[in-house]
Amino acid sequence: MWWKLVSELYAPCSEHAVSIAQCVRESRACGACVPAAQLIADRFKRGASSSEVQAAYAARFGPDVRQVDAGSSPSRGPEGAPVKVVVWSDFECPSCRRAMPIIDRAFERHNGEVRLIHKFYPLPAHLHAMPAARAAFAAHAQGKYWEMERLLFENQQALTDADLLGYARKLGLDMKRFQADMESEAAMQAIAHDKEAANKAGLRGTPHILINGRYFDYGLFNIEADFGRWVDLEVKLAGEQRAATSASPAAPGSAP
Repeated sequence: MWWKLVSELYAPCSEHAVSIAQCVRESRACGACVPAAQLIADRFKRGASSSEVQAAYAARFGPDVRQVDAGSSPSRGPEGAPVKVVVWSDFECPSCRRAMPIIDRAFERHNGEVRLIHKFYPLPAHLHAMPAARAAFAAHAQGKYWEMERLLFENQQALTDADLLGYARKLGLDMKRFQADMESEAAMQAIAHDKEAANKAGLRGTPHILINGRYFDYGLFNIEADFGRWVDLEVKLAGEQRAATSASPAAPGSAP
């Protein structure tokens, strides 16, 4: 089954219109070919069906890449980082709480190579999700978003208004400004803008994660097993592309 798919599926680099198998066999310049073949093998080893394997390959290496503007959202890492991770989350969402340390570790492992962008998506079913998002927005206005994010996820069962004010005091925020920003129209507009962007990006639940525009589908991938490896490969491929570009001979008539 593995050989059938790698012989039928096209290589992940669009400029190589050959099968994955041929791309690997001929050692073509597409650095994603070997990882693609490995992904397919790994999926079969996990017991996935052929259709499930093809879906995972399409999600990981296919052409469905969604562009999302970072805007003024909380972000870490340089704007020009080769790998961009966008995460929509809900501060009452247990899956979001479990995902954040894994995402943080991948970010810290590739300092300077990854830009991490957070966007808000408070779910209507969660009573305290919207106030928590507004509190995070207000903390972001004072340069303390990431510290507030950590407190909110660590204290997911304590997100009353009194709790939120307590976290702001703990972070040493200007309380008058914090409360004004939390209740501001700007906070509501920012959250609404993030939700609209998520809906356009096909959000199905939280956390909703895009890695260089590709959707990390929880139905196909496991956050513990697959997220870090996905980011590692994106960083590796970006480095290979930079190296290949710098090694290319100068065009005729160009400066040496």
